[in-house]
Amino acid sequence: MTAVKQVSVCSERHLRNIRSYLDWNREKVLAHDTQNIIDEGRWFEEMRATREQFHHNEPGKVGARCTYMQHVTLNFNPDECSCNGGKMTPERCMDYARDYIQMRYGTHECLVVLHREHCGSDGTDRFSAHVAVNRSDLATGLRLNEGPARAAAKSRAETVRALDEKYGLRQLERGKANSRVHGRQPGAEERDMARKGQAERSENERVRRTVAKRIEEVGRMPDCPDRMAELSRRLVQDGISLKRSKGGDLQYRFRSKSLGGERKVNGARLGYVTHRRTGRTIRFTYHGVMRAIRLCMQLYRTMDYMTRDMY
Repeated sequence: MTAVKQVSVCSERHLRNIRSYLDWNREKVLAHDTQNIIDEGRWFEEMRATREQFHHNEPGKVGARCTYMQHVTLNFNPDECSCNGGKMTPERCMDYARDYIQMRYGTHECLVVLHREHCGSDGTDRFSAHVAVNRSDLATGLRLNEGPARAAAKSRAETVRALDEKYGLRQLERGKANSRVHGRQPGAEERDMARKGQAERSENERVRRTVAKRIEEVGRMPDCPDRMAELSRRLVQDGISLKRSKGGDLQYRFRSKSLGGERKVNGARLGYVTHRRTGRTIRFTYHGVMRAIRLCMQLYRTMDYMTRDMY
């Protein structure tokens, strides 16, 4: 299962940043390759010269932006990467990337650089193939045109689905936890709030904090026949109800100020928090919540025994 992302490079500054980012002498680079490039050491200069030849270093219309190249990222599922015991070795990831550019950009100059990327928030690694696609079509001399944005995104997703099937990878499922080892990461708005010291304003962050607090309370109760029901009862007091989605996932429902109505978030999409005492990760799926409750029970029982021994 592979996620694809594409960004247009529309400024000289962005071009310079891409050139630096795709430098294959960087530590995290595992492999690199080119397509339709004569001297790979001068790939950047060759792409610029090609655009110059076809007058593509200037906008196609007066007042429009000039798109120089496309930056495509193929992010492989951490579960399926060999660094986590999966089948996708760096060599297979490179083959996948070569197939992708051949299927979509066979007559364009391309550079592929494979990175091993590390997520500092949950300590996981994965492979990502970064592709620079030059704007000029060598066969026609025209600019790359993949149509309207939505149609282009749909076409890229179809290409990835076909390649995932070829390489025996799982398909991406909307609204589900598609990786066991890698949790949902904060969105752009949440990251921006965190940078400004306003993380508590995020609705997801508020729900995560509240649920984690209630999990700890339920976990430290000495006797409770149904802790999940007790957790649900306590969350209702916070305006959060626990339900099951149509797919059977644990779902959190609460009134959203931004939506002006009820918002439903599956536990897998809510992400995770780090327990303040144990440092363990708490995920908000059903199994993740039950595991966290058991962890809290064990922690407080251990603390109770230690306290008794002291006296």
